[in-house]
Amino acid sequence: MNLLKENYIGALADLGLFTCALLWGLSFPAMKILVAIYPVNWLLCLRFLFGGAITFIFFYKRILNMSGAELKGGIIIGLFLFAALTMQTIGLLYMSGGRNAFITAIYVVLVPLILWMFKKIFPGWLVLIAACICLTGMALLAGDISEPFNIGDLFTILSAFLFAGQILAIAKYTQGSDPIAISFIQFAVLAICSLAAGLIFEPAFALNLINNYKFYLSSSGGFYQLVFMIFVCSFICYTLQVCSQKYANPTHAVIIMSLEAVFGLISGIIFIGETVTLQAAIGCALIFIAVLMVELRHFVKI
Repeated sequence: MNLLKENYIGALADLGLFTCALLWGLSFPAMKILVAIYPVNWLLCLRFLFGGAITFIFFYKRILNMSGAELKGGIIIGLFLFAALTMQTIGLLYMSGGRNAFITAIYVVLVPLILWMFKKIFPGWLVLIAACICLTGMALLAGDISEPFNIGDLFTILSAFLFAGQILAIAKYTQGSDPIAISFIQFAVLAICSLAAGLIFEPAFALNLINNYKFYLSSSGGFYQLVFMIFVCSFICYTLQVCSQKYANPTHAVIIMSLEAVFGLISGIIFIGETVTLQAAIGCALIFIAVLMVELRHFVKI
């Protein structure tokens, strides 16, 4: 009976992570519009500032009663995520988007290897094979990744380790803690760090945002896309991710969330008319196969 309950909770957690991947993937067209309007740091600041505000409005009692451990966990998770996003963005300055996406996806394999090496937690051969299949699918989705090695690769590899660190930190600090409080602190850290980076590297945009606020509150200024990114992709998705990972194995979590790339490709085809190659289609199929293999753990022990 306990095993059945555990599998049921695990399946619900996986469903939550699948929902995150779906919604993040569907946000791809909205992000394409927003990054052409907002500098990256200011976009992140607005997303997480208002995402955190919404979280506080809905869950202020739980947040005000958070423990010191939850505060610490939220800070660490937030710093990992901000550093990962920053390193990934810097890496993108020196390479194509496809190569950047593929190298970042290495965290899919890093998570089980780190758990195996440092925690002596063997993920199982089925999961290890699924992780390798998933990484192969990401390589096919990324397209031509045969660029010469440069400094951008180092930043992007570092981002992959930081993303892995964020996943593992969520798994560690949500045990016995309130994931809502941790999610709020994560939002606060990201908002503060992004604001600081924006003021340092893109100070002119702050005045532009104030002076032209009517434009940014209009449809041509990406207002509706920003609302979607704040409420759905920040408040709902990041909160759901933290809550789901409280009950999900971190290795399974990263493989399931890799579906974001598949849904991003599909949403690009549907909403902005992007085309798909046979290579990309095979990559999507491999990622789906990897996720199905991970879900087999509810029925098969390998």
